[in-house]
Amino acid sequence: MAAISNERGRFWLSSVPEVHPFKMDPEETRLSQELSARLNVPASRIHMQLERVTGAPARENFFNPTGWAPLHLRSSISLSSGMTLNSVQSASGAYEWRRLLTYSMPVSIMPIALILLFFIARVVKPFRVLAAATERISRGEWVGPLSASGPQEAQELTASFNQMQVRLARHVEGRTRMLAALSHDLNTPITELRLLVDLVEDGALHGDMLDSLKELSAMVDGTLRFIRDESAQEPVSTLSITTLLDDLARRYTLLGTPIDWPGAPPFEYRCRPLAIKRALTNLLDNALHYAGDAALRFEWTAQALRIEILDHGPGIDPDLIEQVFEPFVQAKSGKGVGLGLTIARACIQAHGGELRLENRIPRGLRAVVMLPLTA
Repeated sequence: MAAISNERGRFWLSSVPEVHPFKMDPEETRLSQELSARLNVPASRIHMQLERVTGAPARENFFNPTGWAPLHLRSSISLSSGMTLNSVQSASGAYEWRRLLTYSMPVSIMPIALILLFFIARVVKPFRVLAAATERISRGEWVGPLSASGPQEAQELTASFNQMQVRLARHVEGRTRMLAALSHDLNTPITELRLLVDLVEDGALHGDMLDSLKELSAMVDGTLRFIRDESAQEPVSTLSITTLLDDLARRYTLLGTPIDWPGAPPFEYRCRPLAIKRALTNLLDNALHYAGDAALRFEWTAQALRIEILDHGPGIDPDLIEQVFEPFVQAKSGKGVGLGLTIARACIQAHGGELRLENRIPRGLRAVVMLPLTA
């Protein structure tokens, strides 16, 4: 036995086993089964114990000082002669490295991961704030100047965004002043023409010219009202869309033109209430004027809410279904100057939404309002 013993293992024969029979752990059972297969000895005659040289368990807690002691393997093999081959061997370094890596990898990676998460959040946060502000701007809201934070690129982008808002505000303010002057400049010659028409003695010619002036005046007033309303910034607030629809249905009932509205559960939405109400009113007025009836329907999904205005009228020529959204275009002759659908679509698009018309089968028209939902 002395011939095979060395500094990493000691072997000896004895009548007393070094390791008495006990219930081995899975690792010890695996080692004994591998040795049994190599020596062609029944596994029941081999007993092994993997432990610390101090006697502490091999799987001692890593943070316990006793868990740092080296491992060794004690073995006893019962021989047919009645003697026992005992050994004590130092465990392979693989056991220690596997154990060290199991704990050292998370311990070393976790601080790095936390630092990376901190810096990623610092980099990403300004862009998230900027994206949310851009979404609000696209829906017609004004936001205050954003504070510059994060990396240099994010700060430069935020500064450009703030400058863009200032320029937009100046543009809107300048256009509003221009419209005020334009309103005065256009109404002055129209008033002068009315005075000149009163001097025309021909009754038929006088009536025709007066009708033309009234139509021109209505178009000018409607256009200026439309542009002025676009320039005005109604405050954004949260309201119940279904309550708004209830109010519209009640209003038309009081006017003697009831609409079909079955109601819907309460639904809160952030928007410019008067703009949405104006768009829906224009669509309902069109349905009642051209079809004689109107119905309201409402539903929502995770991405958008959908409002439908239905009627049983003659519908619209498919070739004109997009043209009717242009200013002064009317699918059928009637009162008004043809700005109702233009204004309705402008109000919906200012909220980042969509308005489209669809002919129903077999008869009727459907106006579909889609408004986006944001987090």
